[in-house]
Amino acid sequence: LKKLRLSALSTTIEQRTQEAIEHQLSYHDYLLLLLQDEIDARGHKKKELLIKKAKFGRFKHLSEFDFTVLPELNKQKILGFTSGQFIENTENIIFEGNTGTGKTFLAKALAYEMCCKNYKVLFTRTAKMLEDIYAGKADATYAKRMAAYINPDLLVLDDWGLTEFSNQFLTILNEIISERCENGSIIITSNRAIKNWDELFNEPVISSALLDRIFHNSHLIKMEGKSYRRRLNL
Repeated sequence: LKKLRLSALSTTIEQRTQEAIEHQLSYHDYLLLLLQDEIDARGHKKKELLIKKAKFGRFKHLSEFDFTVLPELNKQKILGFTSGQFIENTENIIFEGNTGTGKTFLAKALAYEMCCKNYKVLFTRTAKMLEDIYAGKADATYAKRMAAYINPDLLVLDDWGLTEFSNQFLTILNEIISERCENGSIIITSNRAIKNWDELFNEPVISSALLDRIFHNSHLIKMEGKSYRRRLNL
């Protein structure tokens, strides 16, 4: 079993053998029981690896979010995203709202659910992503770094639009969005109202095309209300 890399099966076989004897299982059922142990263990290992590669940092599960704090938020719509259908349809999700309303909380929680469904996910602050890719021009790793953000099934861009995008970053951002359009989904969190996103760009032609790709097939979730964190601490 170890040579065949059936590590989970090798640890449970004695227990399963005893259960098979006690319950008088057929050889067929006994074999299925053993193989299911291996399948479950590999599934768990894969999920843990996907979560690690997603780079969430600290996060909470969706079940921990108190929807009563934001009564205007459509709970059923949020829960509906956990099916992963939005990724299958290459749809985007945009969380817009004031600081502390739970945008990043929900973005990470939904991204975690996607890891559990075996989707490849990457979480990053928008500015950090752009700085990381731009740094690749200095050591010939630009293409490799760019691919790291293009390839995941779901890319989460946190803190979008805190400051204006410089022209050098705008080119990178446009390439990311263009490559992911029709090939992957994006979740964006932003304190800045969508109607003011034009203010972030100095190149109207590029920004128009970029924003059009983002908004196409997007779900806008407005997080309206006072700070989620502050209200929970009252």
